Amino acid sequence: MRVKKTGRRGEGANPVIGLPLLTQSQERARTEGLRSVTDGRLKLYDGRADNVGRFLELLRRRLTRPLAASLAGCVHCGMCASSCHYFLVRPDDPTMTPVYKADQIRKIFKRHLDWTGRVFPWWVKAASPADDEDLNRLKNIVFGTCSACRRCTLNCPMGVDTAALVRFTRGLLTELGIVPEGVFNVSRDQWETGNQMAVTREEYLDTLEWMREEVEQELGEPVEIPVDREDCDVLYTINPREVKFDPRSIAQAAKIFHVAGERWTMPGWGWDQTNFGLFSGDDSLGGWVAGNVYEAARRLRAGRIVISECGHGYRSTRWEGYDWAEFDQERPTESVVVTVERSIRRGRIRVDPARNAEPVTFHDSCNIARSGDLVEEPRRVLRLVCSDFREMHPNRTENFCCTGGSGLLSMAEYRPLRMEVARIKAEQLRATGAKLVCTICHNCVDGLTDVIKHYKLDMRVVQILELTARALVLPGPDPS
Repeated sequence: MRVKKTGRRGEGANPVIGLPLLTQSQERARTEGLRSVTDGRLKLYDGRADNVGRFLELLRRRLTRPLAASLAGCVHCGMCASSCHYFLVRPDDPTMTPVYKADQIRKIFKRHLDWTGRVFPWWVKAASPADDEDLNRLKNIVFGTCSACRRCTLNCPMGVDTAALVRFTRGLLTELGIVPEGVFNVSRDQWETGNQMAVTREEYLDTLEWMREEVEQELGEPVEIPVDREDCDVLYTINPREVKFDPRSIAQAAKIFHVAGERWTMPGWGWDQTNFGLFSGDDSLGGWVAGNVYEAARRLRAGRIVISECGHGYRSTRWEGYDWAEFDQERPTESVVVTVERSIRRGRIRVDPARNAEPVTFHDSCNIARSGDLVEEPRRVLRLVCSDFREMHPNRTENFCCTGGSGLLSMAEYRPLRMEVARIKAEQLRATGAKLVCTICHNCVDGLTDVIKHYKLDMRVVQILELTARALVLPGPDPS
């Protein structure tokens, strides 16, 4: 089924607003009778339903005071525009401004839940969606023209959290099945298999064994990558991308943990700390995925949960997941970058920065820096393991998005716009003169790789584990 609406007046320059709703994957899921469909967890689009009425009912039921404050607090000063990479690349397109994107849900709030919209609707531009075509248009705006990086939020004098409004609106639409096909597919896989890339248990265990053999061969001594070992200090969780496309990162972590003498394990279930519920706005999915990790740590009596280099995985598992899952934080939860820094500082591993001689710059991932409060730790590690570290400008919480955030890598229909606005990131990268750009996010690895390829930059993407494993000084015989 295809729902399509042409852009409204003033939206002609926006290349995504009129894109159709594709439901082929949803129809297959319905035909196959997937468990997540039959039990109501995975929502499908129904063109015969009163979707506008359902949308408004969900809006009333789910609206919180913090969201209402962001809906009411905007004074339309325009400062958010200068913070947004979409608008900086398309300054003549008003639909690229964060305030425009937030106004699409704000005007509905004004019309139905705020007294000003009931008394003076023309003054506050209150409006209501008329049909599914309007909802599809809203879908294209909140999924296709915002990476939810929160840079505008940090620069808003009124504290309006546009990214939170975008995620909230995505969640309402997800309940109606009005979502990009890529978002539906990843959510389906995570609901059905417990991980977002549908990795089977056999694939997972085979990859761990393969990497164990690689590390053992490199070190010349027995090495373990334990699974479901109880009473360990560290429960290590990963991104499914590491199994599918970058198993070396698992080997690098295993090498570092082994040399550091860490008591660690990986869970047989609950190993995926990535969380597409953050991107889709589906708190039920978010809580289930995060809860799988927390339950694994409880089941195995782990001392702490350690999260591999993944931005939204870190944010979801370390912060929001506990609320979504209604789970008490029973044990420390940290990024593997923190674990690595602790091992270096305490002398459990030694590193030689000369082994990473190429100039390296660092990309602050949105979900880690702006939404995760992990800013200085990776820099401290980079200065220990690299001999030529260069800052990117702007940096830290002011850094620009890799353009692959908020699930955009899964939404092929929005890629042309994503690559267009990636010019801001490309200019940032080029100005450093670095040959390596380090990020502690697997999502950013793919996002930055796309930028580098599209803009023909002479550099490649690395991560902290790779640089640390390369700099590692292995224990040797006592020279005395």
